[in-house]
This record gives sequence, structure tokens and C-alpha cells, in this order.
Amino acid sequence: MASLQFDPARLRVERAKEHSAEMARVWNRFLEPHPFEFDLRRMSAREYEMRVLLESPIPPALSLLFGEWLYNLRSALDYVVWAAAVHTSRKYPPPGESALQYPIYDDESSWKRNLYRLAPLAEHHREMLLTMQPFNSDPDGNYLGWLNRLARIDRHRTLAVSTARVAEAEPVVGVPRDAEPRFRWGERSLRNGVCRLGRLTFDRDVEPEELHFNPRVGIDPEIDEWSKSPFWSRIRFSERLRMIELFVAVEITIYEFDTTGDSEDLERLTETFRNEVLTRRASQVDSPIERLDNPELQWSDLVFGRESNRGRLLGHDFPSQGSHSVR
Repeated sequence: MASLQFDPARLRVERAKEHSAEMARVWNRFLEPHPFEFDLRRMSAREYEMRVLLESPIPPALSLLFGEWLYNLRSALDYVVWAAAVHTSRKYPPPGESALQYPIYDDESSWKRNLYRLAPLAEHHREMLLTMQPFNSDPDGNYLGWLNRLARIDRHRTLAVSTARVAEAEPVVGVPRDAEPRFRWGERSLRNGVCRLGRLTFDRDVEPEELHFNPRVGIDPEIDEWSKSPFWSRIRFSERLRMIELFVAVEITIYEFDTTGDSEDLERLTETFRNEVLTRRASQVDSPIERLDNPELQWSDLVFGRESNRGRLLGHDFPSQGSHSVR
């Protein structure tokens, strides 16, 4: 049976999935009137550029929804550490809960300075978390690093800048038989409403009317800051969201199983890890979790009633100003 302390983290992930689904709906509605223009622009007598042009502003709702998606997943990770601390310390709430957070650091010095935040966890938890840090892997490919960086921008600076990205491109250009074409790819993301997708050059002068162009592109939503990642920019936007949602969901399962011996979706865990946990827990007896949030009730001084009537007993004058609807 899954632990109640880990349920809020799962709820955050489910809420993030709702936001990613809503992002897809917003994007599809945006695409309906065909807001992009495709252009084979003459740069010189022998050089042309393939360009994608944004004709309508991208809906601000995309940035809002993306920020909420970030918030829910970043919060889910913090919830995981809090719940693991409850089960490790056997205290609810766990000691030092105000400092607890899921650590995500780009350098080892920051990790060491903030180890006190993980004091209620077991030593092997700290080792597990250490292996996940961006500074212990490819910082660009590490999903935690990007989740944290983008969430900090959204939380402390401004909304993430929504743009668009050419996710698929198979352009076809009809050229004169005696003009030898050469092609170079350019950028994929739109910046300031323009994407310079490719450059076509010829060994002789070619007039625009001699060329026929079919762009054959598929365009996805994109986040400007994220588009600069060599690793993540190769992955379609919707797939990125699904991958990170899954990564966070697996973290929940890992720490729940490690601290309770049970969890949902155990098939997500390797057999080696499951065996390590079971071996570690074989000699462990979990004491009941001590609840520390139930202080003794303080009763007020004695209060004496006053004479009333049947109408008040029936509630005819309550609420005192009548019921109101919120507009």
C-alpha cells in the first residue's frame, strides 16, 4: 500500500500532466488559422534563404501554463524529500522541515554548503541524490538542471518566453537543371518572429521565377531559453514534457519504496535496486510515525449564552446579512 505522505507529490505530477495537455490544446488552436509564412528569400543573384516567419503573436497562455507545469514538478520533487524525511526520522513533520528541499546544484561547492538541508535523510539517500546532480553528469542533458533553471526564471524573474521551433523539415526546391544547388542548414527556432532555416547557393545566377519551393515543415511550441540546449532542442517539445514527467514520477517511486518497502508502479524500478532496498530493510523494524502537529487544545474562558427565539433557532436570520452570490 502506497504511503499517504507521497501522495501529494503524485498529485503534483498529475496536475503537471493536465497543464501539458492544455498547452497542446492551446498550440493546436493557435495553428488553425496558419499563423506561419514560408519564404524563399533572394539574398543575392546566387544565394537564397529559406525562412519561417511568424505572422501572429504566440498566445501568452503557453508561457503561463508552462510556468505552472514547472511549479508542479519542482514542488513534487521537494515533496519527495519531505516525505522521505518523515519516514526516515519517524516524525511528522520531520525535523528541520523548513530547510528541506530536493537539491539541484550546478557545482559541488553549492551541494556541500547545503548538505544541512538533507540532515533528516539517511546517508544512502544523500548518496543517491548526489549522483543525480547536474555537476555529476552532462549539465546540459541533466533534466534536473533544466527543470530547476527554468523554474527559477519563472518564479523569480518573468514568464518563460514562448516561441516556435521547426521540429520536422524536408524542404523541396525545384531548380533549373543547369544550376547546381548547394544547401546548408541554419537555425531551427524562431527568434524575433523569424527562423532562417537554410541557405541555398548556386554556381550561376538564378532568378526567383526559376525556383519552386515547398517548405514541408512541422512546427512545435518552444521555450526560448530551453531552445539553446544542444541536448534538449533535438527532442520534440511534447516528448520533453513527457520525459520529465516520467523522470519525476520515478523519483517518487524510488524514495517511497526505499523508505516504506512498498510503492505504486514498482515495474519502473530495476530488479537490482529493488533487491538492494529489500536487503537494507530486512533487519529494519519501522516504528510508528510520531505525530508532532497535535498540540493540546486550549479551551476558552467560560462563555454564558443569552436569551434567543425560535426564529434564530431555525436560522431565519443567519447569515446576518443574508446570502450573497459572488460575482
